[in-house]
Amino acid sequence: MLSHRLRIIISLAVALLVVNLYGRLSTTPFVKKNLFFNFKFPTLNLWTGQDLSLQNKLNNQNNSFNLPTSKISSFSPTLAPSNKPSATSEVANGLSITPKPTLFSTGFVNKTPTPKPTSKPKPTATPKLPAVTSAQRPGSTLTEIFNEVQKRECIPAALLYAFQTQETGPWWPFDSPSSKVKIYNKYGWWLDGTGSSCTGMGYHTQTGIVPADAVDAGTVCQNALGGYDQAIMGILQINQDEENAAKKYITNVIKGSIDRRVLFDNAVIFAIITKNRLGTPPSNCTDWPDDAVREAAEKHYGSCGDNYCTNILKYYKQYK
Repeated sequence: MLSHRLRIIISLAVALLVVNLYGRLSTTPFVKKNLFFNFKFPTLNLWTGQDLSLQNKLNNQNNSFNLPTSKISSFSPTLAPSNKPSATSEVANGLSITPKPTLFSTGFVNKTPTPKPTSKPKPTATPKLPAVTSAQRPGSTLTEIFNEVQKRECIPAALLYAFQTQETGPWWPFDSPSSKVKIYNKYGWWLDGTGSSCTGMGYHTQTGIVPADAVDAGTVCQNALGGYDQAIMGILQINQDEENAAKKYITNVIKGSIDRRVLFDNAVIFAIITKNRLGTPPSNCTDWPDDAVREAAEKHYGSCGDNYCTNILKYYKQYK
């Protein structure tokens, strides 16, 4: 073991001596030119015994080498590659390639919620008109009176015109002057004598006689028609029972006493009893279908005889 280590040390020393000698000789011009480039290192047999196999392998190899005869030129740096990356290369594009968000990050994006469209606001309901409290009722013409009733009772003004034309049109024409209308559109005109019961349709139609509560009671306005006296009066020909039936519904329209001899009161009573007769009147306050108009006419007259329903529908279409 000791001899093996000694051989290694001797080999290292010889190697150092050879390298040192090589360095010195390489600096001598004569040696560099004539001797150095043909120099071959001697083969040293420093191994014996168990190391002979390694030695034989080394001996079989060509241990000689020839240094290049040309002089080494000055150092030149390696040229950069001339080929450039393609335009589609990620390196060339750099940050121009938009990175795609990962699935994880999209869950945490603070997105402003899209505002939901608000529901369409409902139209403001038309406020109910206050009840009439004065003796002078609304309207100075038949048109104004019927339009006022349409707003309060949701019944077409044209339908009121149709019935009034059929019932009392010859005595109360469409264009009756406001001076006449104002007289008979005031509660009590038959009591204070400001109006005539015959002109104001303030007499019982079947008997033709003015009732006892009027200042001109007993006056005969027309010949008797006969039959049971139903005390029918007013421009839309309302009887006593119909007025009584409407009283409980009319309090939100008229406060205090009512009477079918007043133009406005008569139209309101007619509107109430007509809708009650239909049961489910049309919801359109300004336009009713033909079948509803015919039904209203039949129930008011008692039948469609004498072309009553046909006439009412004809006038209704004319006025609407």
